[in-house]
Amino acid sequence: MAIGNRRANKNSLDGRVCMTVELLRAAENSSRYLECAPLSQEEITGYSLKDKYLGVWNLRDCPAQHEFDEAKQRCEKKTAMRRQQATCQQNPASTGCYSPCSASNSNPIIGRDCSWRTANLQTDTQSNAYFLQCAPTTAGASCGEWTRVPCASGTIYDSSSSVCVPLSLNQPSTCGAGSNPVCTCAKASSPCPGTSSCRQNACCQTVDIALQVLQSPQNYPTHVPLCPGSNVPPLGECNEPCPQYSACSPGIGCCPVPINNKPATIQIKLCPGSYSPPVGACGACPQGSSCNTILNACCPSAQQPSTDLLYQVLILCPNGAQPSSQCGNGFSCPSGSSCYQGSCCPMECPNSQVAVGFCSNGGCGSGSCYKQTGSCCQEQITLPVCSNGQQSNRRCSVDGECGANAECSNGGCCLRPFCPSGIQAQSRCSGNGQCVGGQACMEGLCCPLPRCQGGVIALATCTRALDCGRPGMECVNGGCCPLPTCSAGVFATSRCSNGQGCGSGTYCNSGGCCPLPQCPTGGLAISTCGGGCANGFECSNGGCCPLPVCPNGMVASQRCTGMSCGPGRQCENGVCCPIPMCSSGAISVSMCGGGNLCPIGYVCEGRGCCQEPLPLCPNGGRAASRCNRGSDCPPGYGCSAMGGCCLLSMDPVCPQAMNPVCQCSANSACPNGASCNMGTCCASTAVAKFAQVPGTTCSGSSQCNGFISQCSQCQQSVCVCVNGAQSNGATCQQMAPTVITLARNGCDQYGSPCRFLLSSARRKPIFAPLTPINETTKPIFFNVAAPRKCITTGEIDGDNTCLPNEKCIEGKCKSKLWPGEYGCESDEECSSRCPNTYCEKRKSDKNVAQCQCKDGMLLYGRCFSQCPKGFHESGAYCTHDDEEKFWANADAQDNLKALLNSGSC
Repeated sequence: MAIGNRRANKNSLDGRVCMTVELLRAAENSSRYLECAPLSQEEITGYSLKDKYLGVWNLRDCPAQHEFDEAKQRCEKKTAMRRQQATCQQNPASTGCYSPCSASNSNPIIGRDCSWRTANLQTDTQSNAYFLQCAPTTAGASCGEWTRVPCASGTIYDSSSSVCVPLSLNQPSTCGAGSNPVCTCAKASSPCPGTSSCRQNACCQTVDIALQVLQSPQNYPTHVPLCPGSNVPPLGECNEPCPQYSACSPGIGCCPVPINNKPATIQIKLCPGSYSPPVGACGACPQGSSCNTILNACCPSAQQPSTDLLYQVLILCPNGAQPSSQCGNGFSCPSGSSCYQGSCCPMECPNSQVAVGFCSNGGCGSGSCYKQTGSCCQEQITLPVCSNGQQSNRRCSVDGECGANAECSNGGCCLRPFCPSGIQAQSRCSGNGQCVGGQACMEGLCCPLPRCQGGVIALATCTRALDCGRPGMECVNGGCCPLPTCSAGVFATSRCSNGQGCGSGTYCNSGGCCPLPQCPTGGLAISTCGGGCANGFECSNGGCCPLPVCPNGMVASQRCTGMSCGPGRQCENGVCCPIPMCSSGAISVSMCGGGNLCPIGYVCEGRGCCQEPLPLCPNGGRAASRCNRGSDCPPGYGCSAMGGCCLLSMDPVCPQAMNPVCQCSANSACPNGASCNMGTCCASTAVAKFAQVPGTTCSGSSQCNGFISQCSQCQQSVCVCVNGAQSNGATCQQMAPTVITLARNGCDQYGSPCRFLLSSARRKPIFAPLTPINETTKPIFFNVAAPRKCITTGEIDGDNTCLPNEKCIEGKCKSKLWPGEYGCESDEECSSRCPNTYCEKRKSDKNVAQCQCKDGMLLYGRCFSQCPKGFHESGAYCTHDDEEKFWANADAQDNLKALLNSGSC
């Protein structure tokens, strides 16, 4: 359609207000391009703007022999572009070749693909404080992605003018119909930016440039190509059929022609309300439009009545004179004139040169254009030569005669030189090398200063940050740009993004690497307090600084006074410290204090007072409970020397019709099918699986517990465990090797590891399993009081028939004894626990056989080649130098405890 084609003219954007985020656009002429240049700081202040978000479309020129490459967003040499185009035609997959984007721009959705070369800014349906822009995702690619861009503070996006407008001006009556406000007027020689005009203290820009031309053709901007003679914009492009009463004017478009040598009246029908041309024929209206029955065409929705705009066209000759007569359709022109747009116009050339036609777009296919008459002259017109060696386009005496982007040089109008950056200079420097704001003198030319992030103009030119002459600056794109300011008022040391990119001692704040705050105790904070501080740190001077360490070496949670720490913590040295945990998983009842002092029944474990582990009984099992005297124990149990309730009798006691199987565990647990009676697990004689436990006598394999699962056999009249099975005291069964290893190295029938603890309250060491009895858990192994035999052959391991705390010695299951334990009969009973021990039957402190060290002295169940600090050698033992001092010294106790637990036996 006529108006739609006219609006598509890219050069018509020149001078219109725009958003600075807009990308460079290609112009009608391949050697030119359009740039949305931001307003100067002086203009921003004059128009009462808060930020540099508005700009004006400016038509820029590429350097000589260059063309604008829209995909790369810069001017490229013509030869290079031609080579690239030829390469891409032969092989589209070559580097630098990009296929056209097939994405549609009709339905913009954030994150969806779009064609950024043809896409305009779009309305954000979620908020008018934002707008959508199709931004390239890959350099040179045709497709982009819809992204959300915020308007400046105090502005909202207006889809009619495609810019963000101050809220104070967002009133329909401010500018009247057909125009929208963009900013307030300035009290200066240029009250409004670009082609906008001041009305009621508001700079107004027409909603549709084509509509503006139809209403006031004589005021149409001079940079839009106009039809010759009529000085009106073209009604359409020549690649489509021209409307009635118009014809194709080469290089311009469809232009009006006179009717019978009289001015033509042309009527253009526009859509109601939008004053825009129809967008299609009814029956296939695109989204956002509907069929207008009056026009029989698709129009955007609106409520205002339709207005048909009329204007008269008077065709004039290129020299400004009226035509002499009509031509064409059988009519010819007199001598000295030729047919021009249907009328006879004169052709004149200087110096008797021969006119061969009329100029088109300032040029001629043959000869040179004589601009005074608009005629093409056969001989070359000699004009002054510019300083770059090119011929000027006209003669001149002052710069004002040459128009925009040109200057008067050597008596001819020449293009103004280009800056080192490739952008055309705005003007030449003054005599003292000065230029107006936003420009710098480079090689005698006033060139735009580089742009910083956010479109801010650089303060000066540079090659490195040191050239800027002051801290807080960085050199970006050859310009001195300010680094972000930190919250403390100091400058950032460098830039960062997404919280990353900063070195040691700095953090990312507002896009800049800022120094971390200083802690009161010296050193830098590990982070800022914005997201809260981690456990063990407090917020000080805006930074997370470490809290003092607790006396027990653990991490404090916060500062405190008195009892303000909450459960599980207590106030120590002004900070909340965790109460130590016991190995059982319970919280200790109190701190040990300076001398590892704890109440009776408790030991110091990790600086906390924890309940003493249950001691071991003489049979190797764990005591049922703690005791101080026999009355503290249940019937059938007595209080051992270690303070534990152990079985008084090793003889099993079972009710009638029941056979003893093994001893009950400390929590009175028995194997499945048996029950605990007076410390003995008893099973009914009817239960076949409890016939004979491993190690007892037999007459056949079927009598042995575990025979059904092929884990036991009767050999040499003894029930033995075979096929790698292990006795659990009641039967032979298959077990994981790791379970057997842990149990044999363990301390009780649960396979628990033993540890040394010192009870300063009782002044004695405690060697017992640290893990307390879980009363709901059945043990893996059960003790057997009765003597049992074992057999060792090439295929059978006799130790498997015995319990893990026993050793097969001379065909009998004997208990493995720890260093210092009494009651041994052979060296093997001692060395089975510790290879460095033997059975001393004569020289012991109680005249009872005892496991003593072969090489070294005995101290609390460990062998030492030399007595540790605080002890001295006394016969076969290490004895305290000063026992009173030892039990008052917590460090000495801790050192000894660590020494004992690090020993191998």
